[in-house]
Amino acid sequence: MIPVAPSTPHTDAVVAAIAAIPLLVDVAAKPAESGWQGTPGASPFKRYAVVYPFPGVPDGNAAEPYEYLTYKAQISLFGATAAQAGGAADDVSAALIGQRLSVPGRSTYPVKTPPGQRPLRRDDSLPVSVYQAIVEIEFTSQRD
Repeated sequence: MIPVAPSTPHTDAVVAAIAAIPLLVDVAAKPAESGWQGTPGASPFKRYAVVYPFPGVPDGNAAEPYEYLTYKAQISLFGATAAQAGGAADDVSAALIGQRLSVPGRSTYPVKTPPGQRPLRRDDSLPVSVYQAIVEIEFTSQRD
Protein backbone atom coordinates (compact mmCIF):
# COMPACT_ATOMS: atom_id res chain seq x y z
CA MET A 1 0.00 0.00 0.00
CA ILE A 2 1.34 3.44 -0.97
CA PRO A 3 0.56 6.11 1.63
CA VAL A 4 -1.26 9.25 0.55
CA ALA A 5 0.36 12.48 1.74
CA PRO A 6 -1.54 13.91 4.71
CA SER A 7 -3.05 17.39 4.45
CA THR A 8 -2.17 18.43 8.01
CA PRO A 9 1.51 19.30 7.31
CA HIS A 10 0.32 21.45 4.40
CA THR A 11 -2.10 23.28 6.72
CA ASP A 12 0.71 23.69 9.27
CA ALA A 13 2.87 25.35 6.57
CA VAL A 14 0.06 27.79 5.69
CA VAL A 15 -0.54 28.64 9.37
CA ALA A 16 3.19 29.19 9.96
CA ALA A 17 3.44 31.58 6.99
CA ILE A 18 0.45 33.61 8.25
CA ALA A 19 1.70 33.67 11.86
CA ALA A 20 5.02 35.06 10.59
CA ILE A 21 3.29 38.18 9.14
CA PRO A 22 2.54 38.54 12.21
CA LEU A 23 -1.18 37.86 12.27
CA LEU A 24 -3.22 35.88 14.79
CA VAL A 25 -4.33 32.64 13.09
CA ASP A 26 -6.01 29.33 13.86
CA VAL A 27 -7.55 26.42 11.96
CA ALA A 28 -11.37 26.40 11.76
CA ALA A 29 -11.65 28.52 14.92
CA LYS A 30 -11.23 32.12 16.04
CA PRO A 31 -7.73 32.51 17.52
CA ALA A 32 -7.39 33.23 21.23
CA GLU A 33 -6.97 36.92 22.07
CA SER A 34 -8.23 38.05 18.65
CA GLY A 35 -11.10 40.37 17.77
CA TRP A 36 -12.46 42.94 20.20
CA GLN A 37 -10.21 43.43 23.23
CA GLY A 38 -13.05 44.67 25.43
CA THR A 39 -16.45 46.16 24.71
CA PRO A 40 -17.27 45.59 21.02
CA GLY A 41 -17.06 48.85 19.10
CA ALA A 42 -15.44 50.72 22.02
CA SER A 43 -12.15 48.82 22.30
CA PRO A 44 -9.27 47.92 20.00
CA PHE A 45 -9.81 45.08 17.52
CA LYS A 46 -6.99 42.62 16.76
CA ARG A 47 -7.42 41.46 13.18
CA TYR A 48 -7.15 37.72 12.64
CA ALA A 49 -7.21 34.83 10.17
CA VAL A 50 -9.06 31.53 10.20
CA VAL A 51 -7.78 28.79 7.86
CA TYR A 52 -10.36 26.34 6.53
CA PRO A 53 -8.46 23.54 4.78
CA PHE A 54 -9.93 21.17 2.21
CA PRO A 55 -8.82 17.53 2.14
CA GLY A 56 -5.87 17.11 -0.20
CA VAL A 57 -6.44 15.47 -3.57
CA PRO A 58 -3.80 12.89 -4.55
CA ASP A 59 -2.61 12.71 -8.15
CA GLY A 60 0.09 11.04 -10.18
CA ASN A 61 0.54 8.48 -12.91
CA ALA A 62 0.14 4.69 -13.12
CA ALA A 63 3.61 4.09 -11.63
CA GLU A 64 3.27 6.67 -8.81
CA PRO A 65 -0.47 7.30 -8.28
CA TYR A 66 0.04 9.27 -5.03
CA GLU A 67 3.19 11.19 -5.89
CA TYR A 68 1.41 14.56 -5.94
CA LEU A 69 -1.07 16.17 -3.59
CA THR A 70 -3.12 19.23 -4.51
CA TYR A 71 -3.95 21.22 -1.39
CA LYS A 72 -6.59 23.97 -1.11
CA ALA A 73 -7.67 26.25 1.71
CA GLN A 74 -9.95 29.20 2.34
CA ILE A 75 -8.48 31.85 4.62
CA SER A 76 -11.03 34.17 6.21
CA LEU A 77 -9.66 37.51 7.47
CA PHE A 78 -11.54 39.61 10.00
CA GLY A 79 -11.27 43.27 10.96
CA ALA A 80 -13.29 46.03 12.61
CA THR A 81 -13.12 48.08 9.40
CA ALA A 82 -13.05 47.31 5.70
CA ALA A 83 -9.48 48.63 5.59
CA GLN A 84 -8.38 46.37 8.46
CA ALA A 85 -9.89 43.21 6.88
CA GLY A 86 -8.68 44.18 3.40
CA GLY A 87 -5.21 44.93 4.73
CA ALA A 88 -5.09 41.52 6.40
CA ALA A 89 -6.05 39.92 3.07
CA ASP A 90 -3.29 41.86 1.31
CA ASP A 91 -0.77 40.74 3.94
CA VAL A 92 -1.82 37.09 3.68
CA SER A 93 -1.71 37.21 -0.12
CA ALA A 94 1.78 38.71 -0.03
CA ALA A 95 2.96 36.05 2.44
CA LEU A 96 1.56 33.11 0.45
CA ILE A 97 0.94 33.77 -3.25
CA GLY A 98 3.95 32.80 -5.35
CA GLN A 99 5.78 31.29 -2.36
CA ARG A 100 7.00 27.72 -1.99
CA LEU A 101 5.97 26.59 1.48
CA SER A 102 8.01 24.13 3.51
CA VAL A 103 6.23 20.78 3.95
CA PRO A 104 8.31 17.95 5.50
CA GLY A 105 9.17 15.21 3.00
CA ARG A 106 7.59 17.11 0.11
CA SER A 107 8.65 19.60 -2.54
CA THR A 108 6.08 22.29 -3.19
CA TYR A 109 5.10 24.32 -6.19
CA PRO A 110 4.35 28.04 -5.72
CA VAL A 111 1.07 28.88 -3.99
CA LYS A 112 -1.53 30.31 -6.35
CA THR A 113 -5.01 31.68 -6.01
CA PRO A 114 -7.79 30.04 -8.02
CA PRO A 115 -10.11 32.17 -10.18
CA GLY A 116 -13.36 33.41 -8.73
CA GLN A 117 -12.35 35.21 -5.56
CA ARG A 118 -15.02 36.57 -3.21
CA PRO A 119 -15.52 40.25 -2.36
CA LEU A 120 -15.02 41.88 1.04
CA ARG A 121 -18.22 41.79 3.09
CA ARG A 122 -19.64 43.30 6.26
CA ASP A 123 -21.35 41.06 8.82
CA ASP A 124 -24.23 43.03 10.29
CA SER A 125 -25.63 40.04 12.23
CA LEU A 126 -23.39 40.91 15.19
CA PRO A 127 -24.13 43.72 17.71
CA VAL A 128 -21.17 45.62 16.19
CA SER A 129 -20.38 44.93 12.52
CA VAL A 130 -17.19 43.10 11.59
CA TYR A 131 -15.68 42.94 8.11
CA GLN A 132 -14.52 39.75 6.41
CA ALA A 133 -12.23 39.22 3.45
CA ILE A 134 -11.46 35.83 1.96
CA VAL A 135 -8.28 34.59 0.29
CA GLU A 136 -8.45 31.20 -1.39
CA ILE A 137 -5.23 29.34 -2.11
CA GLU A 138 -4.04 26.14 -3.68
CA PHE A 139 -0.70 24.48 -4.25
CA THR A 140 0.68 21.11 -5.25
CA SER A 141 3.33 19.14 -3.44
CA GLN A 142 5.41 16.23 -4.67
CA ARG A 143 6.98 13.44 -2.68
CA ASP A 144 10.75 14.00 -2.27
